[in-house]
Amino acid sequence: MKITELQAYKRLEEMFEKKGYSQGIKDDMQIYCWDDVRGIPDNLTPNYYVCAHDYGKIKFRDIPDEYRTREFFLHELSGTYKDIVEYVKVHSSKFDKQFFKDHIATNCYSLEFELNDFEYMPLEFIDEEMVACAMFRTVDLCKRGDRDDWFYSVYRRKPEVLTQELYTLGARCIAEKRHGENEFLHITPKEYRTPEFYFALCLENSTPVMEDIPESILTTNFLVYLLNDSTKNIQCFSEVALEREAPMMGRGNVKFWQAAIINDGYRIRDIPLNDERVEFFLSMYDKDSREYEYGFKKNYKRYLREKNSILEPKNDAIELAGMMTLAGAVLGMENDSAIDLGTAVMNTATDCQSRLPIYYESSVPSEYSKKYDKEEYLLEIYKKIGIQVLQEADNYYYCVILPENISIIRDDSGYCIKDSNGETLIHYYDRGPFYNRTVTVDQIYVTL
Repeated sequence: MKITELQAYKRLEEMFEKKGYSQGIKDDMQIYCWDDVRGIPDNLTPNYYVCAHDYGKIKFRDIPDEYRTREFFLHELSGTYKDIVEYVKVHSSKFDKQFFKDHIATNCYSLEFELNDFEYMPLEFIDEEMVACAMFRTVDLCKRGDRDDWFYSVYRRKPEVLTQELYTLGARCIAEKRHGENEFLHITPKEYRTPEFYFALCLENSTPVMEDIPESILTTNFLVYLLNDSTKNIQCFSEVALEREAPMMGRGNVKFWQAAIINDGYRIRDIPLNDERVEFFLSMYDKDSREYEYGFKKNYKRYLREKNSILEPKNDAIELAGMMTLAGAVLGMENDSAIDLGTAVMNTATDCQSRLPIYYESSVPSEYSKKYDKEEYLLEIYKKIGIQVLQEADNYYYCVILPENISIIRDDSGYCIKDSNGETLIHYYDRGPFYNRTVTVDQIYVTL
């Protein structure tokens, strides 16, 4: 369900129009750049100073008064620049209510950070109209958890202007449960915690907010409505809700996690795995399906590692590369040179005679595609040519033992695994800087 389809949004919009309120006007000033700040040309305008300040080429204190225009502040005022915030607070007479409305419309950072607009604007500006403008902007930019600081500032400074509609929309756009706490739910007055509020709270929420919803709300119909709205809503289901059953046409009673997987196999990524869920998914989606490849496989391998108490492999070579890159930067090297140094150290630290890739980028031959996924097929190929795989060395490589008749030779595009006759059996590559590395087998020349 789109946020604008919620009844709370429609009621807020109706109130806004009925009372003749208006949203701010976005300033569309063009932002210009110049390269050499040591020789500031005479014809600079505020447009240049916005860019120069953004990129740290010039400090706010160095900007002449004549260039500290309304447009400059609309673009540069934010909680990341405390000196600008302090200037606005000291010179409050220059910044009227319309300025803050326009700032909300122009600058997405106006609602973020501890020093958001509502933290320091004059208290008399915080009214029904202003908070509605902020909520409309939050809806426009909605990515749950972003740009939510303003709501808490209003709650602290003037909570009486926060209506049921605002709390309900906040439940959709702002509320998350992190580290066992749902701060937004905590500040919501009990009289506003209606079924509509809880429904909005669950919409596309990737955190376990359902754990705090009263059982009286979590009826079977409520859960059905959530799943019918979008299978993505399964993300927030509690374990109890996942295991609850409901009738599904043509299938009898099914558990809610089963219904989500039946309707959209990719949703397996949002459901905690156990043996029953793994078995059910594999009964519906083959190993050559996109659902298996992009929704299931990564989490399944993590599940197996945890189930068998296997520790996550460490990327020692990448960690070493990062340390060397940092050391190079500290010593004054240019960024690209420092990164090249780190990458070279990583490549040197990777023993290509005792490690082979985990990943295979091509498709599994059709006769094996239902039996093996890409990595399983690659393991079978390694076994076929006598390579003994010991364990995962890191996220990219296995530790292996090569038979006497197998050697690894570097070529222009990567590495060749050759037999004693010089025939190439497998080709793979290890490319990219340490922070964006790709290690994969791209060609297999033998068959099972």
